[in-house]
Amino acid sequence: MEISIFFRAFELGDAEFVSDLRKINEFENLIGGNKRFVSSSRDQKWIESLIYNDYQDKFYLAVCEKESKNIIGYTSVSDIDHINKACFWSGIKIHPDFNGKGYGTQVVLLILKFIFEELNMERCTGQCLEEHIVAKKLMEKVGFQVEALQRHSVFKNGKYHNQFILSILKDEYPLIKEKFNI
Repeated sequence: MEISIFFRAFELGDAEFVSDLRKINEFENLIGGNKRFVSSSRDQKWIESLIYNDYQDKFYLAVCEKESKNIIGYTSVSDIDHINKACFWSGIKIHPDFNGKGYGTQVVLLILKFIFEELNMERCTGQCLEEHIVAKKLMEKVGFQVEALQRHSVFKNGKYHNQFILSILKDEYPLIKEKFNI
């Protein structure tokens, strides 16, 4: 698979892009976290904290198009446990203007490459809302396996939602790398 995106560290100027992503309700309704109102100023401080702190248990990356060099979204890994070699992939936020171009698959493949080849993790988990069929299919496409369905694990938009828990192990990663030729 030809990779047409790249990761980079967040820059201060990315805060406006991130803030604008939060305002897309259709997108926010599908992600697992609770909905909350965040000011542009708060997003600026959050980006600053990601840039200036040396977190050992999480990282956020801007997703950019190779051709334009512009930010199109972001992804993150959290709950990095260096003893048990486990982490949580927090998913992707890509601006809807860039949907349908295969960028989601590319993000997951690049993040798995980093998780298993650079961080030397043994296990990566992820979650998605039961109704977010696209996210579940994407994760399964790149090798994640469903482990469980957590019932009523997230309350948002006035009701409880179920979430799938998925995982991929380091020894499963070489098959994914071969399948997608990365």
